[in-house]
Amino acid sequence: METETKDLKYFLEKYGIKLKKRLGQNFLVDKNIIQKEVALAQIKPDETLLEIGPGVGFLTRELLKYAKKVVAIEMDKNLAEILEKELPDKKLEVICADALQIDFPEFDKCVSNIPYEVSSKIILKLGKLRKPAVLIMQKEFAERLAAKPGEREYSKISVMSQYYFDSGILHIVSKKSFFPAPKVDSAIVRLTPKHADLKKSLGISDEEFFLKIIHALFQHKNMTVRNALIHSRNEFGFEKDTAKKIAENISLKDAKVRTLDLAMLAKVAKEIKKHEV
Repeated sequence: METETKDLKYFLEKYGIKLKKRLGQNFLVDKNIIQKEVALAQIKPDETLLEIGPGVGFLTRELLKYAKKVVAIEMDKNLAEILEKELPDKKLEVICADALQIDFPEFDKCVSNIPYEVSSKIILKLGKLRKPAVLIMQKEFAERLAAKPGEREYSKISVMSQYYFDSGILHIVSKKSFFPAPKVDSAIVRLTPKHADLKKSLGISDEEFFLKIIHALFQHKNMTVRNALIHSRNEFGFEKDTAKKIAENISLKDAKVRTLDLAMLAKVAKEIKKHEV
């Protein structure tokens, strides 16, 4: 790993690159972890891979060995230009853009090391596309994805992730595997899209409204459903008195929001939906 760190430092000095903390630029330099991530991604030779935030291209180089094509989205203009110079491979397409602000091009699987600051939004974007992914992310965030109702880590991203994916932590990655080293360890996580029939089995007729309910209620996850709805009434255009009346007729009104699983949330959404403005 010492060699890879030296390579990175040389690369940064060669192009006069200064790391940008606001972009979460902690580069994975452990070759063994990079190879493990690629192996766990189970890449097929006919697959197009999406890589978000390729940085200096250490992971990109490995992905190109196995994939039909790699589409790398890099927000930093300097890094995007350098990546194209360093990796003149016909199988690589570099897009200089904010991954949160563009529509993803066609791809089969996402394999990336994603910054903590955008982890939630990236996962939700992949979820809406029902695309599989193998990602390295902060360990504590990975644990939140798998948290169960009632657990301290259970939150909005837990519910949203579990609606879209089956997730599993495959390997813990030491913070020493990055340069500069972050303050916490990371994890390799596999996200497997759930079957499209899940929505039907939960009785969800309006997916957007269901997701809106999750967002609204989990702003107050330690409250009862009744109180959370009243506090989130503006999300639905309810006056306070109206919200109180609706809340009193919710069958799970006395349950704490943080104890609700997908089926219970779907039931709450269905009951509130009848009163939507």
